[in-house]
Amino acid sequence: MAINSFETLQNKLSRVNVDEMYVTICSNIKKYRLEKYNEFKDKNSQSTINPYSTENVAALLDYNHNHYKRFESANDSTKRIPLNKLAKISIILDKTIDELMK
Repeated sequence: MAINSFETLQNKLSRVNVDEMYVTICSNIKKYRLEKYNEFKDKNSQSTINPYSTENVAALLDYNHNHYKRFESANDSTKRIPLNKLAKISIILDKTIDELMK
């Protein structure tokens, strides 16, 4: 475990760009959801309901479809997904929050 000086920590924190972080998270949510969607579709060709469609993920998160789609949109500048929804998405997609942030 690294032990840093106060100045080192200040320097590290000054490089955190929240807007870029949200863009990365939202891009990864879309990528991982599509992977799960296609995997489910391939393995369950007889099923008419794919739990990884945007409509169904939105329902699982208690969002309306349009609101959820904004999180996956590359052009939406208001990507501010609450922590509780992020935790739920990580469960739905079977990914850690760390993986969503990479």
